Amino acid sequence: MYRDEDDLQLLAEVAGVLDQVVMDAGLSSGSYLLLRSLASEADGKSLTALAGEFQADPDDIAAAAKSLSTAGLVDVEGAGVVATAVGRQAIEEIDARGNAAIRDYVLERPHSATVYGLVASMQAGRFTVEDLIAFLLEPDEDDEVDGGAPAG
Repeated sequence: MYRDEDDLQLLAEVAGVLDQVVMDAGLSSGSYLLLRSLASEADGKSLTALAGEFQADPDDIAAAAKSLSTAGLVDVEGAGVVATAVGRQAIEEIDARGNAAIRDYVLERPHSATVYGLVASMQAGRFTVEDLIAFLLEPDEDDEVDGGAPAG
């Protein structure tokens, strides 16, 4: 999906706001995304599935899981990892603080059409931390492969 430079700049700034909230909670961006993924699945996920989801080395996922386990945010069970109640609560709190911080940041910006659109979406509950992460994980159009249309 095409986004103009103002949209991309604002979304990059908003991602920085979320990153600061995550760091203030004592997590790295990667640990936050891992915990967030685990909190969405009641039964947890295998290290192999997580490695595939994040396109990361399983050893890196295991190290991050160990760190989260030490903090009491996940339990490592055999080859799987499951978020604890404390971990699920942490994600809810981080997301709530993230949504509030993003809203405050956007409201303080000069009011362009991009800002107005984002504020309206946030007030209607249509733009949240979840949406920001989904946007950031979208493949870049330049990286997408042609759908196989015949040349000609």
